[in-house]
Amino acid sequence: LLSVADEAPEGPFEVLKARELVESAVCAEAGSSARPDDVATLDDILARMELPGLSSDELVALDRSFHVAIASTLGNAVLARFVGMLFDQRINPYFRQLASYFANAVSWREAVAEHHEIRDAIAAGQSDGAQAAMRRHLQRSQERFSQSFGEGPLHARPGRRGGGRESVVTRLARKN
Repeated sequence: LLSVADEAPEGPFEVLKARELVESAVCAEAGSSARPDDVATLDDILARMELPGLSSDELVALDRSFHVAIASTLGNAVLARFVGMLFDQRINPYFRQLASYFANAVSWREAVAEHHEIRDAIAAGQSDGAQAAMRRHLQRSQERFSQSFGEGPLHARPGRRGGGRESVVTRLARKN
């Protein structure tokens, strides 16, 4: 059997869908358990994300910190590590290449605004609102990713309803 490290990276749509399911559930819990110091940590990360002149790598690192900080509010190291590991799936050659086409100042501003919505729901103790805000954020991330390439969402990939088109990841993998 192959270890996880030996397997080919999953497609970005699969990763984003997994994150949507896991992180929206984590946010629901965070909405009922976050303490003021947890919210202060989120505020600090968001303030740093809004600094001018950050590189793409710095923004990705702060984005990861934000998502892991939410999971960390639950006091469960396994969940925090798992959220980090899911996020890290985007740090592979395929996702990095694709991200270079869709990550820009506008997409990062949108993501930070979505992060504020998540933070606000958590700070207000709104479990359902936090869950919905995270779900929207990760769905919008997937939409931004899809639109940048003229790709459809999950159902437009080969083997899916309405599929038949080859994914961008598959085309890039074949080129390399």
